[in-house]
Amino acid sequence: MNSQYVKMVVLGAAVAAFVAVQLAPWDLSEKEGVAEAVVDLQGEWVDRPAPDFQLPNVDTGQQMSLSDFRGKVIFLNFWASFCEPCRREMPSMENLVRQYKNRGLEMVAVSLDPEQQDINKFMNEFLPGQRSAMTVLWDAAGQSSQAYGTEFIPETYIIDRQGRIVARFVNEYDWTRPEAKQLIEALL
Repeated sequence: MNSQYVKMVVLGAAVAAFVAVQLAPWDLSEKEGVAEAVVDLQGEWVDRPAPDFQLPNVDTGQQMSLSDFRGKVIFLNFWASFCEPCRREMPSMENLVRQYKNRGLEMVAVSLDPEQQDINKFMNEFLPGQRSAMTVLWDAAGQSSQAYGTEFIPETYIIDRQGRIVARFVNEYDWTRPEAKQLIEALL
């Protein structure tokens, strides 16, 4: 190989890398604190479009789509009332959504319970006499969680205002931790 050819290959690779960075949907310099918070929370960086779905709202029975919340930061959680880690995680989720809902956070909790009465029973025990600040949807067939590649519950996806999944968190989390607030605030 001659040195001219090697120089051209290196230059081509550098130009391709530059273009890829310029065209990338995520510019971490604009999302200061996001990557750090994902790492601190031991989450998984995702960076792909969020699949849309349509499910009934547990409170109203109205069909809702994830795209109904476009333009907001979406905290998407897959859970079930029979899942103990899910039950333990709910208070910190409720705390987080109440703190940030007025700033553009939408928390969508998709229940994978086989029966809607199980969801209602849990929510009444969890928040007696109150309504949750979360939007609770029901997917007994689990099609929405399959579209996301959910393997375990609870599983949470953080979606930015442009509809891209930023990160995935598997298992129970304390969403009142400073790192969780840092992540949400950086996206808001």
